[in-house]
Amino acid sequence: MRITKTVLRELSAKDKDLLVWDDALPGFGIRVKANGTKTFMIQYRNQFGRMRRYSIGRLGDITLDQARKEARRLKSEIALGGDPAEKRQEDRSSITVKELSERYMSDHCEGRCKESTMKAHRWLLDKFILPKYSNHRVLELSTQDIASLHKNLKDTPYNANRVLGLLKSMFNKAEQWGLISPSTNPAATLKPYRENKRNRFLSPEEYNTLFNTVEEQHCLGLIGTYQATAISLLMLTGCRLSEILTLEWRMVDLVHNRLLLDRHKTDRKGVKAVPLNKLAQHILRNLPRVTDNPYVIVGKEAGRPLVNLQKPWRRVRKAAGLDDVRLHDLRHSFASAAAAAGVPLQVIGGLLGHSSQQTTARYAHLSQAPIDQAAMVVGALLEQSREKEEGTDV
Repeated sequence: MRITKTVLRELSAKDKDLLVWDDALPGFGIRVKANGTKTFMIQYRNQFGRMRRYSIGRLGDITLDQARKEARRLKSEIALGGDPAEKRQEDRSSITVKELSERYMSDHCEGRCKESTMKAHRWLLDKFILPKYSNHRVLELSTQDIASLHKNLKDTPYNANRVLGLLKSMFNKAEQWGLISPSTNPAATLKPYRENKRNRFLSPEEYNTLFNTVEEQHCLGLIGTYQATAISLLMLTGCRLSEILTLEWRMVDLVHNRLLLDRHKTDRKGVKAVPLNKLAQHILRNLPRVTDNPYVIVGKEAGRPLVNLQKPWRRVRKAAGLDDVRLHDLRHSFASAAAAAGVPLQVIGGLLGHSSQQTTARYAHLSQAPIDQAAMVVGALLEQSREKEEGTDV
């Protein structure tokens, strides 16, 4: 019979489900249960000849016209090799975004990423991603969903781009693990926002002022010994903040005047050798070591390093009149000072320890000697500046 609105009103089931098929649209029908529930459905054979049934929706939630229109769409999909019942089953069995994030952190990040990276990932997940999409199935999350999240964070482009980058990486792993089909990463085509790159380099005079301020703040007891040491080493080595805060005494070679870092951000399989100029050597040779604590920059917790330098740094930069300078700017300034002294850019790259594949190839012909010399040049510039100031004071 042809299913009409009148037929729908009159249909009822007693002891078992009643199935009624539509003559006008083959495969389209309705299931009537004894409790009165009426559900539109289609019946079809998939490309392997298997009989399938697929529920479209309940009468009341959708109308007859809507159900018939959806049935036609599904039949077109089936004609092209689709299997809506199989797809629905896959969708229901797929993991959630929260479950993907947990696997990403445990199976991909642990053992590969530094603790600071892990912490940043967790913050992005807990702050932005999971509150919105925690219970969404991975197969259901669309490009539009991620674009919407990215757009909502446009006022903070740095955070927006970090969220986008993390989602791209998570879904790349989902493809590799067979959780989604190849080339279906919903974040793949989205473009990051332009970030305003700020370049703040210290002049030699500012370098000297900052170095003196660190010493003054330490002498006045306003910052601790290890806090002062950390800031000074950042100025004198060009190291990353995480490299200084996690520096262990076993990595300090005062015979050959090197830091031998085995937690390299860009090449964790190798060792990053950081030359120590005379000022850095002097600071490390005179720094007290704490028994049973392997770290150079000692924190309050027994056996652990200092974990945060922001509070003493804000105090120091305010006293120095350099409120716009960030800790990471010390690394840029170190490189800038080397460039100002005529050190070749390739050598500066070696001095900072860049080691991506392209950078490694570019620096492959360099020996350690010019890199050592560059570190000494930066130290000498600061020493000369300090000597001039001392001469003026006399």
